[in-house]
Amino acid sequence: MHTSNGSPAERIRHLNEAFSSFTVASGALEQYYEKLQETVRHLTIELRDRNARLKTALAEAETAKDNLRCVLQSMDEVVVVLDPDGNMTMANRAATEMLGPAVADGAGKPLDSLGFSLGKCGADAVLVANGKRYDVIASRSNVVDPSGAVRGSVLLVRDVTKMKELESQFERNRRLIRMGEMAAKIVHEIRNPLCSIELYATMLESGLGGAEEAKLARGISSGIRSLNNILTNMLLFAKRQKPSLTRVDTAGIVDEALFLLEPMIGSRGVRIEKCVTGAPCLDGDPELLKQVLLNVLLNAIHATPEEGRIRVAAREEDDAAVIEVSDEGEGIREEDRERIFDPFFSTKVKGTGLGLAITSRIMEAHGGFIKVRSEVGRGSVFALHFPPAGTLSEEAVT
Repeated sequence: MHTSNGSPAERIRHLNEAFSSFTVASGALEQYYEKLQETVRHLTIELRDRNARLKTALAEAETAKDNLRCVLQSMDEVVVVLDPDGNMTMANRAATEMLGPAVADGAGKPLDSLGFSLGKCGADAVLVANGKRYDVIASRSNVVDPSGAVRGSVLLVRDVTKMKELESQFERNRRLIRMGEMAAKIVHEIRNPLCSIELYATMLESGLGGAEEAKLARGISSGIRSLNNILTNMLLFAKRQKPSLTRVDTAGIVDEALFLLEPMIGSRGVRIEKCVTGAPCLDGDPELLKQVLLNVLLNAIHATPEEGRIRVAAREEDDAAVIEVSDEGEGIREEDRERIFDPFFSTKVKGTGLGLAITSRIMEAHGGFIKVRSEVGRGSVFALHFPPAGTLSEEAVT
């Protein structure tokens, strides 16, 4: 049997058609490949641009994050960030310094386990940390993302202890100035008739000679002298002090005051513990400063029971001198703590209430102030704070 494959011309035609189809298919594939290359090139450029933008965005985000971290660490206010469960996620430098080392390692721990207590959030909040008590302004706010979901909260605490102390000192000085003006007028009005009464009583005593009634006249004169002494103290309080400044050795002025009080210290049977080694010098009027120490020490001696201890210490604080007098008396009630500097207020039965008022005025004249710490049943500490030596001028105290 014989099978025909067509004529050579037909086979050539079929072969040409196959080549022609292959050529068309190759052209189509080449065009498709060129388009694919163009698409890949565009995608590569777009990916490179997106990568560049992403890298820039990440760098900007890292810079913003670093700036935010620097701002938080530079703030004087305490900042503590909490997660939704109330666990700490971060805290700034001020938080570590005020709240204690437990905060530095407190990431992931509940807020109430970080070793401090906050009385309440508000204008009159009280913070207790590291054994210290602070007057603070505290607030706690939620952290909310753009969708409104709560991501946690931020505790913000500002220490206003010094501000409150300055406000208290300002208010105390304002009261003392007003009372001083009133006392000066009262003394002027009372002293004139008292001088006349004393003169007449002296004349009466002299005229009666040795008669029994002369004792009554002498008693009148003695009473008037006591009243005159009180009025003198009132004038000392009312008169604005003008210290004659000189460089004063802190330890020396303490020794002088204690020497003058030695008889009373011995009669009361109290023990004196002195720690003034290395105390800095200060600028002040030695006589007025001696009176300040005498007034504070007298209060301590009267408050301290027999065989009790009085501690007198001097130290340097912020380049300035601080003198502290501590006693072991009954302490001062909190409601009386500010009033003890008011004239005529006294917790002693026979006290005139002028000693601490005069002391406060003298400290004010020296650019200083008094801080009182006291606990009922445990005693009191009177701290005399003076400005650094060399910063007070004669013009500033006149």
